[in-house]
Amino acid sequence: MERDSQTIVVDASVVIKWFIPEADSNKAVKLRDRHIEGSSTLIAPDLLIYEVANALSSHPDLSVDEVKEDLEALLMLDLDLIQPSGEFVSSIAEDARKYAISVYDSSYLALAEATSSSLITADRRLYEKIKKAGLALMLDEYDESQR
Repeated sequence: MERDSQTIVVDASVVIKWFIPEADSNKAVKLRDRHIEGSSTLIAPDLLIYEVANALSSHPDLSVDEVKEDLEALLMLDLDLIQPSGEFVSSIAEDARKYAISVYDSSYLALAEATSSSLITADRRLYEKIKKAGLALMLDEYDESQR
């Protein structure tokens, strides 16, 4: 489904807040709801599914059935999950070295660069390392009226 909307890259630190109540979960849920309503399009590298699955399965308060339900709910949200391509992988490697971040984190930044989108994260350490790229926003500072 094609949308006439704002494209935003979200990382796992934001998406996990849809399922586990944490600081700023309300802002993360608003982002998700805007995607559901069609007023924005949330995208991420396909790695997101594995990162969220890992965080959920590691959470001591969630049963295996709850983890399965949350993962099914995540897949039903129809996020635009991007598979790596040759050029994308090159950008990931370059950004990982340039900003001294993991390849996993770099995949979100490289996607934001490739799509001329903002990256919204709740990971303060990541944000501090990549803020000079000019694409990252902290979830706790994100104001949807900016969009």
